[in-house]
Amino acid sequence: MRIGIIGALDEELLPIREFTQHLERKHIRNRIYWHGDVYGHELYLTRCDVGKVNAAVAAQQIIDHFSVDLMFNIGSSGALSPELEVGDLVIATEAIQHDFDLSSWGLQPGEILFDAVTENGQLKFRSQQIFTCDKKISKLIMDVAHKLKFTEVLGHSPKIISGRILSGDQFIGQQTKANELWNILQGLCTDMEAAGIAHACTVNDVPFVCVRAISDKADHSATVAFTEFLQAAVVNYGKLFEKVIMQLE
Repeated sequence: MRIGIIGALDEELLPIREFTQHLERKHIRNRIYWHGDVYGHELYLTRCDVGKVNAAVAAQQIIDHFSVDLMFNIGSSGALSPELEVGDLVIATEAIQHDFDLSSWGLQPGEILFDAVTENGQLKFRSQQIFTCDKKISKLIMDVAHKLKFTEVLGHSPKIISGRILSGDQFIGQQTKANELWNILQGLCTDMEAAGIAHACTVNDVPFVCVRAISDKADHSATVAFTEFLQAAVVNYGKLFEKVIMQLE
């Protein structure tokens, strides 16, 4: 299987590169990829940088250049659910672009238009709000995660929770906005890339899965020591993904 792995930061990819065999660096146009193999699978890793457009572009380029069979996204995320704490891991079941807003047209937040045409002066289209993750592999990730002992993050032993995540080109650092997203869309957490990657994968019929580590509470405390968090969180990413890749068919 050919597997694409995308992180917004290089640091998020380091633990996976460490257990990847025959690792080589590829420079194609303006993007750097790392290619290697693990347990019979080929891995293609790249940093996408922050934001949904950057993430979608990176996903499309991996698909175009390497014809991957599966796409992983890893990274940090701000908690929206009250039950989440810094260091917890969220295994996504689906993703919504919370800042895509055509509510003035009567659509739901995050509902995106496709195949729009005008017929007899009327706009016709199909729409999609939710981009789903691959159920079989997401379940495998969940099963593997529950069997692992993870490194504590800031003195907290990580919980493993699955559910909806939200993405937008905004850093959510205000309690009022965090509450709004939680109340309206019931996303467990919010980031700036996952739903963009999910969108690109859906258009290309490539299965998508995502794991996010909670880096902050998406409120006034969102400036918690990110570097300290990241150092521990990436170790947990590495543990989880090595075991998951080992068990992929």
